[in-house]
Amino acid sequence: MGINCTKSPKVKPQHKNQQVESGTPAAQSGSLPREADSERKPTDTGKDAKENSKPTLEGDEDEEIKEYMLCQSEDLHENEMKVFEAGEKQVLVVKENGKVYAMGAKCTHFGAPLNSGIFCKGKVYCPWHGACFNSKTGDIEEFPALDPIPVYPVNIDPTTNEVKVTLRNNSHLNSQGATKTLCKASEDNNKMVVIIGSGAAGHSCAETLRQEGFSGRVIIVTKDEALPYDRTKLSKAMNLEANKLSLRSHEYYSKGDIEFVLNVSVQGVDVEAKSVLLSNGDILKYTYLVIATGGRPRPIPCPGTHLGNIFLLRTPNDANQIDAFANNKEVHVVIVGTSFIGMEVAAYLVDKAASVTVVGRSSTPFIHVFGPLIGKRLQQFHEEKGVKFIMDAEVGELLGNEEGNLTEVCLTSGRVLKADILVAGLGVLPSTDFLRDSEIILDSRGFVPVDERLRTNCSDVYAVGDIASFPLRAKEECDARKLVNIGHWQMALHHGRTAALTILGLSQPINETTVPFFWSSMFGKSVRYCGYAPDFDDVIVHGDIDNLKFAAFLCDKETVLAVVTMNCDPLAIQFAALLRQQKSLLKSEVINDPQSWTTMLQEP
Repeated sequence: MGINCTKSPKVKPQHKNQQVESGTPAAQSGSLPREADSERKPTDTGKDAKENSKPTLEGDEDEEIKEYMLCQSEDLHENEMKVFEAGEKQVLVVKENGKVYAMGAKCTHFGAPLNSGIFCKGKVYCPWHGACFNSKTGDIEEFPALDPIPVYPVNIDPTTNEVKVTLRNNSHLNSQGATKTLCKASEDNNKMVVIIGSGAAGHSCAETLRQEGFSGRVIIVTKDEALPYDRTKLSKAMNLEANKLSLRSHEYYSKGDIEFVLNVSVQGVDVEAKSVLLSNGDILKYTYLVIATGGRPRPIPCPGTHLGNIFLLRTPNDANQIDAFANNKEVHVVIVGTSFIGMEVAAYLVDKAASVTVVGRSSTPFIHVFGPLIGKRLQQFHEEKGVKFIMDAEVGELLGNEEGNLTEVCLTSGRVLKADILVAGLGVLPSTDFLRDSEIILDSRGFVPVDERLRTNCSDVYAVGDIASFPLRAKEECDARKLVNIGHWQMALHHGRTAALTILGLSQPINETTVPFFWSSMFGKSVRYCGYAPDFDDVIVHGDIDNLKFAAFLCDKETVLAVVTMNCDPLAIQFAALLRQQKSLLKSEVINDPQSWTTMLQEP
């Protein structure tokens, strides 16, 4: 079952008792969904979900199963992580409350060694990007990892106190993860989930539905021409094509009967009829609708944006075109905006082009995210590599030649910059214009307010990812002033899963299950940020900012809201573990020592 992923399929307008026609004969199963109760309780689907919740290690039944002796039980201390060699594998071992658990030693996201992270109350935290795994089941507790880590049976010999682990001798020698099984669609289930958007949230929602036992149809409608891909790499590795960025393969989605309608956008939503109008004129019915359209790059607000060689970075094709044009020592690049995308693009291009100049409206890059001290040092770091900055400046007009291509960027100050290519890095706007004529409420900025389970004001309609305005803290569900929008990759993945689990009647409130975490990479250095601090009145810095080895605590009055680190692992994930326990950190607890507070992590 599945829709052809290379071109838009023909989807006929829906009438009662008529099915959606897909691009392959295998996709003919499933009829129009029945009306569903708005307050859905756990059903047999939820039962299926529990049965499918454990990670599955795929392997040949004929493979040799072998037991390895790792250490003596007295060599393991409470809450300590150790790595041992077991044949050709590395095994991470932890002891908690006297019990020993064994699992894969590397994070399934980018392969970070998990023993350099932390273990806290049954969870293993990756030090690089904040992924978190359950030490007993290997399941993902926090993204951006897409796969669980494998877990292995442990046996402690009562006579010798030897700790032994049982492994398949040949399976997964070249993999650190265990892929969860996807269920398939059933002709007996006529429910249909339509997901608008194929970014992190849309992908995560579809995948979670199948991993947790949903057997109705799952259809992703997207204006993209490629399968879901890792957007975080677009500004860091701009030469990578879409197929190198894919989150999953075409075969993977096909195995789970996850259907795609590519190169098609949604023009409108009729919540009363439970249907969406596609840009090709077709109408698609739904039982549940998940809106995951993400953001669109904010355009430059000045004359001349019609000229050639002006780019908004949103897709792999955009990144590839920028790389192809700017990878030339005769090309002068101007980047407008000091967003993370803008600064990462500058870092990527500076050694490839003739020059890279960043134009920013603020006095310092990242001043509202990290504060002036860190922002200024990151600007200097870029300048040391050759990037030029013009701050406190705005673009007034873009000029071109007779061929219609960009040649100059004119600032409002009167200064003129030579430019062969311009990349906008001004942030994003929510892609929700198509909802304005629907009954789905938008706030004044165009975001979709949702509750703690990602439900909109309309029954069976969910909003996830960059377009959602949601309650990050408890007891904020009814206070629109406390709803927040967080455009992080990790958060979008978590939103998608929460919406899927809500559909299945299995979800927990978003504020109880996730902590904001993001990272940015520039010139081989990574900045890690944990927490949420839209406004802060003080920054407590420990370490050496000049040498890019520091930890900074963003505070509002007496409370630490967020932690920013460079080369100070695992402090950022320690703060994440603290917040996951619903604990708070006071400014007084970090003024003199950046680490003494971490003893709270193992406290009840």
